[in-house]
Amino acid sequence: MVYASGEIILVVIGILIALSINNWNEARKLEQVEFDILRGIKQNILMDTIDLNHNRRRFVEMNMRDSTVINYLMEKRPLDSIVEGHLTDLWRSNITLTLHTSYFDEAKTKGLSIISNKELRDSISRLYEFRYDLVLHVENNSRQYDYLTMYENLATDYVHLNAQTGKIVIGDAYYQTILQDDLFTWKLLSANLKVRSVAQYYEEAYVAAISVLDQIDAELMR
Repeated sequence: MVYASGEIILVVIGILIALSINNWNEARKLEQVEFDILRGIKQNILMDTIDLNHNRRRFVEMNMRDSTVINYLMEKRPLDSIVEGHLTDLWRSNITLTLHTSYFDEAKTKGLSIISNKELRDSISRLYEFRYDLVLHVENNSRQYDYLTMYENLATDYVHLNAQTGKIVIGDAYYQTILQDDLFTWKLLSANLKVRSVAQYYEEAYVAAISVLDQIDAELMR
């Protein structure tokens, strides 16, 4: 009887050890999945920061450009190469943002709880589902910030293509028309305010992305 009891105990111990090993293996697998997802999200965000920073800088340049043109128009200054260059640049105001979301989408498919650090999980979700969405909304979906179409419409009336050089130019006759068109100046002022707003959204998204990258690095090093 004692011998039989000993065998039962050994069997139970063996089962418990097997279960422990299995649980440990499953935990290791989950840790590896989490590690791969976090590393992938990091790479995605790194690529995003390149676009975010480029677009942010471009919007800042647009703001400076528009401010210069507005000063020229309000002060009735004559046409020169500086303001002509800025006015023709209105044609090159088309800026878009392409985000990289493959690993965040995979995390959502598996369940965001795969990211065990709740603070990090919340930061990543806030970046993708608030900061990024806000930038995309104001840039692509909101008529209130449809400054690109506004710029194109403004420029269409005042610029022409030089058939010989193939360059877009502003002639003095066109510029004199602009100087007398207070509505043009007002629309440019309005567009400039919107450009500043979008630049600010880009700045906030960029800063948030850098912060999340730091958090991911800290988590991967644990």
